[in-house]
Amino acid sequence: MSKKDYNLIATAIWRAGVIGDKNQVRQQAKTDARRLIVNNLIADLKKENPRFDSKKFLKACGLAI
Repeated sequence: MSKKDYNLIATAIWRAGVIGDKNQVRQQAKTDARRLIVNNLIADLKKENPRFDSKKFLKACGLAI
């Protein structure tokens, strides 16, 4: 995969979190679901590319710690 592919994935995940929910419980559930998906993706992407930067990817997804 290329940097362009990683950016495409991160942007899609970021967009999924842009629309907030006034209900804090639902918003937290959405954030938790996005974080779970991203963490699973990170594990697979690291297998494909050992130099994959998970912190940079989390930030691009809008989920930086």
